[in-house]
Amino acid sequence: MKITLPLTASAVLLTAMAAASIWGWWLRGSEAELAVHFLWDGTPNRYAPAPFALSIVPLAAAFATLLFAVTPRFDPKASASPRLYKGLWLLVLLTLAAAHALIVWHALTTAR
Repeated sequence: MKITLPLTASAVLLTAMAAASIWGWWLRGSEAELAVHFLWDGTPNRYAPAPFALSIVPLAAAFATLLFAVTPRFDPKASASPRLYKGLWLLVLLTLAAAHALIVWHALTTAR
């Protein structure tokens, strides 16, 4: 199974997430407490130090990318339906990127 498209998309998303994290960290500083969990209406209900808040989701996305990239080598069922597998890969990465964007956006638009 060719994984060029999802691997390239993952690299682009990871680069964008890293850049957003560096930018947010630079603007807010390491001592800031940033929201990392939100209620359904968008109000934050859990906070974490900026280094953790800005790095945990990109690290999870990097781990997910690694896992999705190596799984077809060990699990023949993953290669059985490549379209579904690639779609799931992209869905997971886009969901993580959206969550990270929410954390960074909230960090840059609110002061705490």
